[in-house]
Parts: sequence; C-alpha cells; structure tokens
Amino acid sequence: MTNPPFKRRRDALKELVAVARHGWLMPRTSQTLRAHRHGEHLVMFIHGYFGTGGAFHPMAEHLVARGLVPRQAQYNYPPLGSVAEHAEELSERIQQAHPDGAVCIVAHSLGGLIARYYAQVLGGRVDALVTLGTPHHGTSAAKGWPMRLARELAPDSKLLRTLDATRAQLRHTKLTSVVALHDALVSCDSAALDGSRVVHVDGVGHHGVLFDPRTWDAVEEGITLRATGEHAIADRGAPQGAWDRVAG
Repeated sequence: MTNPPFKRRRDALKELVAVARHGWLMPRTSQTLRAHRHGEHLVMFIHGYFGTGGAFHPMAEHLVARGLVPRQAQYNYPPLGSVAEHAEELSERIQQAHPDGAVCIVAHSLGGLIARYYAQVLGGRVDALVTLGTPHHGTSAAKGWPMRLARELAPDSKLLRTLDATRAQLRHTKLTSVVALHDALVSCDSAALDGSRVVHVDGVGHHGVLFDPRTWDAVEEGITLRATGEHAIADRGAPQGAWDRVAG
C-alpha cells in the first residue's frame, strides 16, 4: 500500500510537471480548422483561464490516432472580457468552421462555462459536451480578483445564476464531467455538472487532468455520438451502458 504522505508528495510533483507541460504546449495553438480526413462532425477544444488550445495537443493527437476528431478546431481567447463575449465569438468560430452537422466540445476549466453559455443562452449547437475541471458551481479561488472574467467564476456570480437558470437547454446534449480528485482550484462537487456522466480521475490535479490517459478515454466516450433521434452518427459507436459507468 502506498504511504499517504508519499502519495501526496508524488501527486503534487505530478501536478507541477503538468503545469510546466501546459506552459510548454501553449505556443502550439492553432486558429485554423484541422481536417485529418473527411468527417461529418466537428470537435472544438476550448482551453481554460490563462491557457491556449495548445494544451490539448497531446489529447487531440491521441484521438486522431484512435480514428476520432477528423475535423477539429481550437477556440482561443484572452484572459479579459466576459464569458458572454467569448461565447459569442465561439459561436462565430463554429459557424465558420462547421456551418452544418454535429458539434462536440471538449473544454477545460473556464472553457466549459463558455461552452455552456454558448449552448444554453445563445442556443448554439452542441451534440456532446465534455468538461474537464470546470467550476460549474464556482470556485472560491476566484473571489477578490480584479478581472471581470475571473470574478465570473466566483460562487453565486451572476453568470453562474444564469447558467443554473438555463440548465434545461442542455437536455438534448450528451454530457460528461471529468473530475480531477486532487484539483486544488475546483472542488469535486463543483466540477460535476448536474445530470452528466461523471468520471473521477484519481492522482491528478487541475492541469494534470489534461494529460492523463484515463481522461482521454473519458473524452473518447463522451464525444462518440449515438445514432439516435437526438444525436448524429459519429465515426465510432459508444458502448452500451456508458451512461451508467463512473470510472475511478
């Protein structure tokens, strides 16, 4: 059995490495659509606060190798402005990149709130949404920040009240919440969106969740659309019973 203090130190070191990796990947951002082959659906990656889409590069390459995300794009935004403003720009980006067909969004942290505002308030197309460490119920770490965008992450902010009030707009969207059990910024309860399939990933923090193979598996399952009246057909079929499984 692993010694608890040793495990805590090991997990903290893993998160420091993940933060460094996140910074190293930031320049690998892209503003254009990447089409690896023909595909009828788009996967849009949305980064977190003070990040770029480059952080998704390892995950995206893994999913391409698995035969998914043939058409992918990153939405990059500055750490200023508001969630509403960024959601409006996201809407324009999706319309330009993929005017017709299914849309899947994979979002880290703040990016998940931008995706929800786009879908819930602006009525944007989202067939599947996977959030990673998103503060759906806010984070106390955002209290007292001078930037408006950061303050919107505080518990009981006007933004979060709006998203709570319009939650029903996601009733036809396939939802997955990936929760990092050692996230020091977003609590486990806050990272789990009500009504979503919740996947807990042990031993990783707020940034490490981006690079863990268990997260990639959860994303793969989360963006695989079933051939039902509500969801378009993607390239691969989701296993039966996927919605009932909570992975550790």
